[in-house]
Amino acid sequence: MQLFHSIASGLSHLFAESPELAFFLSIGLGYLVGRIKVGAFQLGGVAGSLLVAVLLSQYGVQISSNLKTVLFVLFIYAVGYRSGPGFFRSLGRQSCKEIALAVIMAMSGLGTVVILGRLFHLDKGMAAGLAAGGLTQSAMIGTAGSALEKLGLPLAQVQQLQGNVAIGYAVTYIFGSIGTIIFCVNILPFCMGRSLAEDARNTGLTPTEDALLGTSKHSAIPPVILPVGTDLVYNMFGVTAGLLLGLVVVHWGDIPLTLGSGGGALLSGLVFGWWQGRHPHYGAMPSSVCAFWSMFGLAGFVAVMGLQTGQRAVAVIAEHGVMLLLLGGLVTLIPLMIAALIGYFVLGYRNVALFAGALAGTRSSNPAFGEILAKAGHSSPTIPFAITYALANVLLTLLGPLIVALV
Repeated sequence: MQLFHSIASGLSHLFAESPELAFFLSIGLGYLVGRIKVGAFQLGGVAGSLLVAVLLSQYGVQISSNLKTVLFVLFIYAVGYRSGPGFFRSLGRQSCKEIALAVIMAMSGLGTVVILGRLFHLDKGMAAGLAAGGLTQSAMIGTAGSALEKLGLPLAQVQQLQGNVAIGYAVTYIFGSIGTIIFCVNILPFCMGRSLAEDARNTGLTPTEDALLGTSKHSAIPPVILPVGTDLVYNMFGVTAGLLLGLVVVHWGDIPLTLGSGGGALLSGLVFGWWQGRHPHYGAMPSSVCAFWSMFGLAGFVAVMGLQTGQRAVAVIAEHGVMLLLLGGLVTLIPLMIAALIGYFVLGYRNVALFAGALAGTRSSNPAFGEILAKAGHSSPTIPFAITYALANVLLTLLGPLIVALV
């Protein structure tokens, strides 16, 4: 026991002196854990990084949220850049399925939270927190908190309810992320009897051809050899444009709606990637660089998230019991199952790679999407993901005030 305390004390001191050690260890050990296979199940590097980060967070790691934003923007811009040419070409009637799926996810999420909230006598703050974490939509914390202020309750009660929003979110966000990864990457392909990689390849070009051409085989632009280096001028302006777009806020009544840095960077990546595909002699980002931005950006993002929230989440579970964790798991899984069933039997999704990408987008779940891309080995899931992701940022954000009103 004394040895354990000495090790814990040493790690706490080490991470206090150099928190970046915990950051890089979370990613390295996380990808190592993610490679472990149990039968056909494999956790994957993103979920592994999150788990390791939660464990290391118990040693009191303090790390800046600015790093999390930078890494996330790198990831989402690279995803958009790689998929821009195919995304704009795909818009049309086919997008109706993605729109419907995003609405189904939002409505089933709302219904699940309201029913569980009433059955288990949760207060409005805790119910909103379960929704924000279980549905992995952080913006719901803000909209629910604003709605609580308008109930006309005493200030102390409002502050307690807002604190419960944060508690519910802290407990459920981690499983909300991991549960969505497992469902989209493991459960959905198993139930459909299909492979992410095979279905992704059936949607278009191979990754190598796509990277070399930068366009679709249906494009009128002839193949060209792209320059080897990365045009940082072009792409840094692209990232900047996305961040500026993410600062725009539109108010719907008292509810602020915004793309945020993630939505803005995704949209700018799509536009700048599409434009570079049309004019391939400048603005290049080699596929290897794009893949690194995507992989490292996402793994780093979830590692920082785990290091920041893991200690609080474990403490809350120890204090309040596992009931909140179980309820959060239901909030995560029930809407996913409803959306998957309707998506398959009513909307007619048969390609599991496109279906998984669309489902990840309906949850704004970037960790799940990153694992889908890794398993698929192809960028095709990005197109449905981009559509449902944009809609989810609005629809799920709007759930905060609705939950406060209905629970």
